[in-house]
Amino acid sequence: MASSNNAPSQLYNISRSQIENNDLSIGLRLIWLNNCLAFMFGVYAVVTLFPSVTPFLHTKAQMLSVVIPYIGVLISLFTLFDILMGIKRISGLIGNYQKWKGPEMKGTPMLNGTRLDRFFQRFSPVGQALLFLVVWLYLLLYDKQIF
Repeated sequence: MASSNNAPSQLYNISRSQIENNDLSIGLRLIWLNNCLAFMFGVYAVVTLFPSVTPFLHTKAQMLSVVIPYIGVLISLFTLFDILMGIKRISGLIGNYQKWKGPEMKGTPMLNGTRLDRFFQRFSPVGQALLFLVVWLYLLLYDKQIF
């Protein structure tokens, strides 16, 4: 049974570890997004820029050049949604911590930085996923000759 002296540090430690877990999860999503889309941009460039050797391969390359932008848009959307849900979970953890912390926890360090710190921590992942989404949408619309 924990004493009341251990409760503040226990609440802080548990909240902090859950926030770090979600932060790492967001970072992993970005790594997966970058790796996946780097591969897909490479394949897309090859199938759209280089001529095929045989008519059979030309047909396959045309099919890939149509399908890859759709896949890129879907991956970017799913990753953006996952990142936004991770940010929402972190905000919920911070709110829960603020709700349950007592006056005896006045000396504990900040849980996840200031509001400005958190803004810049979240701006990059969301911005990166949005940038990939815009690029794939542009390529998709360019292929459909809308732009």
